[in-house]
Amino acid sequence: MYRLFRMAVLAAVAFVCLAPLAQAAEKPQEWELVNPTGVIEKVFIDPAARIDTLEGKTIALRWNGKNNGDLLLDRLGALLEKRFPTAKIVRTHRDMAEQNVNKITATQAESMRITRAMQDVKPDLIIASQAD
Repeated sequence: MYRLFRMAVLAAVAFVCLAPLAQAAEKPQEWELVNPTGVIEKVFIDPAARIDTLEGKTIALRWNGKNNGDLLLDRLGALLEKRFPTAKIVRTHRDMAEQNVNKITATQAESMRITRAMQDVKPDLIIASQAD
């Protein structure tokens, strides 16, 4: 009985060890090469017209909510007000705080809402700060 058990165990080990070799010998392994880069259609657009002067223009300062970006925009706003006194500076992170336009991440719908809120200001120029 012990001899029969030992033979059964050896047969099982042989089957487990030799089965993959037999399968590999039956059919060669095939690979399909896939290029993950895809094809990108390039669309060329004309850049926005450049502003000759900031005098009398509306400049929106947009902050995305990252650390210290508001400090940068506050300082930039002060410098712009000093250099271009007739320009209207809209600090969206302060002037539009109730509309919550300062987001680090947003859904596509939320991004569109923020874009519409920025358009309502009717800026001639938007300066955005990503900071960090």
